[in-house]
Amino acid sequence: MGDPSSYAQIIPKLRYLKSSLIPTKRLKEISPSLSDIYVALRDTKYKSLTEAKSAEDIEKGLIREFYKLVDSISKYVPKDALELTQSFAIEDEINDALLVAKNLVEGRQVDKDNLASLLWDHSYLDKILAEPDSLAGLQMFLEVSLRYKRIYNIVNDASSIYNETKNPNVFPWYSLMAIPQLYSSAMKKLSSIDKDYTKKIICPMIEGRMALGLIQSSMLKIPAKILELILGNVNVCNISWNELFTIYERESGDTMALASSIKNFFKYISVEGKSLEEIIDSIRVSSIMVSKKNSEATYKYYPFTPALIAATLTLLKIEMHNLRSVIMSSLIKLSKEEYESLLIEL
Repeated sequence: MGDPSSYAQIIPKLRYLKSSLIPTKRLKEISPSLSDIYVALRDTKYKSLTEAKSAEDIEKGLIREFYKLVDSISKYVPKDALELTQSFAIEDEINDALLVAKNLVEGRQVDKDNLASLLWDHSYLDKILAEPDSLAGLQMFLEVSLRYKRIYNIVNDASSIYNETKNPNVFPWYSLMAIPQLYSSAMKKLSSIDKDYTKKIICPMIEGRMALGLIQSSMLKIPAKILELILGNVNVCNISWNELFTIYERESGDTMALASSIKNFFKYISVEGKSLEEIIDSIRVSSIMVSKKNSEATYKYYPFTPALIAATLTLLKIEMHNLRSVIMSSLIKLSKEEYESLLIEL
């Protein structure tokens, strides 16, 4: 269990950040216009963003603020919780690096404005893309990435699968595999009791990505042996891999049959629906909602644990999702009813 003295500096900050979350009810009271967004942010920790000149600038500012919060929390967390804390930023970098790889094999131009992680001060991807010829093809991207192992290892592994399948969609699919590995590695640094507290927040996310990954694996015809090689070491959420791989090997030819077979396999998430679209939606929603519920509950219990860090960053990510949803709504002119459906209750 966490030593109270090692959390003395960070606990007040975490409690402040929890108390400063913008309630979803408040966002529902505004119309998705730029002027209303300024009003909504005026009395919050994001008040400096009211000087932004456009909705796009506000969105970039929100992303920067989240990464700054990750970095400021990282300065005060115990050493064993540092990797967990930084994982909340690194997961964005993983998604972006794999998106770059997909664009390169498809011969498409990489739009850096769509890569959120480049706004993080500690982004390795930003350093890679600053190198001449880093976007001259996948092989050159890998060669430049070689100095940045957390990027290189993931893109290289995904590239190996791409070389076998010749399907560019394996790159975004691989993010569903890589992010559970990221958090699993971070959780292994924690003591047994700290891990028990924290996995209630992290495991719904891991389960959600794995379930979506299995469904996409079926659609992409990924062999079971590749899944076993990738996911076999993700062991923080008490998942029975032998059983799961057996199910996948048996049902992978029929995506709906696979989804039905894994319905009762996971502890935290729901795999429900009559169509594949409904099933995917139920996985995504339940993963977020269970993690959010458990994050909020963490504040009622023993605070000197990395679970409080994970809880705070999870809720901050939800807050950022809500604010970005409002901003997006102002850009594409969604109605109030349409954008309210995108919000997650806080």
